[in-house]
Amino acid sequence: MLVVQGTKGGIVFLGEYKHTMDSKGRIVIPSKFRDELKQGCVVTKGQDNCLQILTRKSWKNEAESMAALSKTNKTSRQIMRSVFSGAVDTSIDSAGKILIPETLREYAYMRLGEAISITGSGSVIEIWSTKQWKKVQIEADKAFANLNELTGGS
Repeated sequence: MLVVQGTKGGIVFLGEYKHTMDSKGRIVIPSKFRDELKQGCVVTKGQDNCLQILTRKSWKNEAESMAALSKTNKTSRQIMRSVFSGAVDTSIDSAGKILIPETLREYAYMRLGEAISITGSGSVIEIWSTKQWKKVQIEADKAFANLNELTGGS
Protein backbone atom coordinates (compact mmCIF):
# COMPACT_ATOMS: atom_id res chain seq x y z
CA MET A 1 0.00 0.00 0.00
CA LEU A 2 1.39 3.38 -0.93
CA VAL A 3 -0.60 5.60 1.38
CA VAL A 4 -0.56 4.43 4.98
CA GLN A 5 -1.85 5.71 8.26
CA GLY A 6 0.95 7.19 10.35
CA THR A 7 1.49 6.38 14.01
CA LYS A 8 -0.12 9.65 15.11
CA GLY A 9 -3.11 9.27 12.79
CA GLY A 10 -1.60 11.29 9.95
CA ILE A 11 -1.27 10.11 6.39
CA VAL A 12 2.12 8.90 5.13
CA PHE A 13 2.68 9.02 1.37
CA LEU A 14 5.11 6.45 -0.07
CA GLY A 15 6.59 5.58 -3.46
CA GLU A 16 8.05 7.14 -6.58
CA TYR A 17 6.29 7.66 -9.92
CA LYS A 18 7.38 8.97 -13.29
CA HIS A 19 5.08 11.04 -15.48
CA THR A 20 5.32 13.75 -18.12
CA MET A 21 3.99 17.27 -17.74
CA ASP A 22 1.51 17.90 -20.54
CA SER A 23 1.49 20.91 -22.86
CA LYS A 24 -0.94 22.76 -20.55
CA GLY A 25 1.21 22.35 -17.41
CA ARG A 26 -0.82 19.51 -15.91
CA ILE A 27 0.52 16.38 -14.26
CA VAL A 28 -1.14 13.09 -13.44
CA ILE A 29 -1.43 12.34 -9.75
CA PRO A 30 -0.70 8.67 -9.04
CA SER A 31 -3.95 6.80 -8.44
CA LYS A 32 -2.71 5.58 -5.03
CA PHE A 33 -2.60 9.20 -3.82
CA ARG A 34 -5.89 10.43 -5.22
CA ASP A 35 -8.26 9.29 -2.46
CA GLU A 36 -6.41 11.41 0.10
CA LEU A 37 -6.59 14.43 -2.21
CA LYS A 38 -10.17 14.10 -3.49
CA GLN A 39 -11.39 16.85 -1.13
CA GLY A 40 -8.83 19.21 -2.63
CA CYS A 41 -5.22 20.01 -1.95
CA VAL A 42 -2.65 22.78 -1.89
CA VAL A 43 0.43 22.90 -4.11
CA THR A 44 3.28 25.10 -2.94
CA LYS A 45 7.04 25.52 -3.03
CA GLY A 46 9.11 22.91 -1.23
CA GLN A 47 12.73 22.91 -0.24
CA ASP A 48 15.47 22.01 -2.72
CA ASN A 49 13.37 23.44 -5.57
CA CYS A 50 10.66 20.82 -5.55
CA LEU A 51 6.93 21.41 -5.21
CA GLN A 52 4.80 19.95 -2.45
CA ILE A 53 1.22 18.76 -2.49
CA LEU A 54 -0.49 18.84 0.89
CA THR A 55 -3.93 17.65 1.87
CA ARG A 56 -6.13 20.51 3.05
CA LYS A 57 -5.72 19.27 6.64
CA SER A 58 -1.91 19.17 6.32
CA TRP A 59 -1.97 22.63 4.72
CA LYS A 60 -4.02 23.99 7.62
CA ASN A 61 -1.42 22.64 10.06
CA GLU A 62 1.44 24.06 7.97
CA ALA A 63 -0.25 27.45 7.70
CA GLU A 64 -0.77 27.55 11.46
CA SER A 65 2.92 26.75 12.01
CA MET A 66 3.91 29.50 9.59
CA ALA A 67 1.57 31.98 11.28
CA ALA A 68 3.43 31.32 14.53
CA LEU A 69 6.74 32.50 13.04
CA SER A 70 8.06 35.86 14.18
CA LYS A 71 6.79 38.76 12.10
CA THR A 72 9.78 40.82 13.24
CA ASN A 73 12.38 38.35 11.94
CA LYS A 74 13.34 39.02 8.32
CA THR A 75 14.06 35.35 7.48
CA SER A 76 10.68 34.31 8.88
CA ARG A 77 8.92 36.93 6.76
CA GLN A 78 10.79 35.80 3.66
CA ILE A 79 9.85 32.16 4.25
CA MET A 80 6.19 33.07 4.76
CA ARG A 81 6.15 35.20 1.62
CA SER A 82 7.72 32.46 -0.46
CA VAL A 83 5.43 29.68 0.76
CA PHE A 84 2.14 31.61 0.84
CA SER A 85 2.60 33.58 -2.37
CA GLY A 86 3.39 30.37 -4.24
CA ALA A 87 0.56 28.32 -2.75
CA VAL A 88 -2.35 27.27 -4.97
CA ASP A 89 -5.56 25.72 -3.72
CA THR A 90 -6.56 23.13 -6.31
CA SER A 91 -8.44 19.93 -7.04
CA ILE A 92 -7.76 16.85 -9.11
CA ASP A 93 -9.72 16.89 -12.37
CA SER A 94 -11.70 13.97 -13.81
CA ALA A 95 -8.56 12.72 -15.60
CA GLY A 96 -6.60 12.58 -12.32
CA LYS A 97 -4.52 15.68 -13.13
CA ILE A 98 -3.68 18.95 -11.43
CA LEU A 99 -2.48 22.15 -13.05
CA ILE A 100 0.92 23.48 -12.02
CA PRO A 101 1.02 27.27 -12.50
CA GLU A 102 3.90 28.78 -14.46
CA THR A 103 5.44 30.48 -11.42
CA LEU A 104 5.68 27.16 -9.59
CA ARG A 105 7.03 25.40 -12.69
CA GLU A 106 9.77 28.02 -12.92
CA TYR A 107 10.66 27.62 -9.24
CA ALA A 108 10.99 23.84 -9.67
CA TYR A 109 12.82 23.92 -13.05
CA MET A 110 9.92 22.13 -14.75
CA ARG A 111 9.27 22.42 -18.46
CA LEU A 112 6.19 21.51 -20.47
CA GLY A 113 6.52 18.05 -21.99
CA GLU A 114 9.40 17.01 -19.73
CA ALA A 115 9.68 14.13 -17.30
CA ILE A 116 8.34 14.69 -13.79
CA SER A 117 8.97 12.56 -10.70
CA ILE A 118 6.27 12.40 -8.05
CA THR A 119 7.41 11.04 -4.71
CA GLY A 120 5.75 10.20 -1.45
CA SER A 121 7.65 12.00 1.27
CA GLY A 122 5.88 11.27 4.51
CA SER A 123 3.08 13.77 5.13
CA VAL A 124 3.54 15.46 1.73
CA ILE A 125 3.83 14.53 -1.91
CA GLU A 126 6.79 16.05 -3.70
CA ILE A 127 6.86 16.93 -7.40
CA TRP A 128 10.27 17.17 -9.05
CA SER A 129 11.77 17.84 -12.41
CA THR A 130 13.19 14.36 -13.01
CA LYS A 131 16.58 15.91 -13.79
CA GLN A 132 16.59 17.62 -10.38
CA TRP A 133 15.21 14.55 -8.62
CA LYS A 134 18.04 12.34 -9.89
CA LYS A 135 20.61 14.73 -8.39
CA VAL A 136 18.78 15.06 -5.08
CA GLN A 137 18.14 11.32 -4.88
CA ILE A 138 21.84 10.50 -5.28
CA GLU A 139 22.68 12.88 -2.42
CA ALA A 140 19.88 11.49 -0.26
CA ASP A 141 20.92 7.89 -0.90
CA LYS A 142 24.53 8.72 0.05
CA ALA A 143 23.37 10.38 3.26
CA PHE A 144 21.17 7.40 4.08
CA ALA A 145 23.97 4.90 3.33
CA ASN A 146 26.17 6.77 5.81
CA LEU A 147 23.48 7.28 8.45
CA ASN A 148 25.48 5.48 11.12
CA GLU A 149 28.24 8.05 10.79
CA LEU A 150 25.76 10.86 11.45
CA THR A 151 24.03 9.21 14.39
CA GLY A 152 27.06 7.57 15.94
CA GLY A 153 25.32 4.19 15.60
CA SER A 154 27.05 0.90 15.06
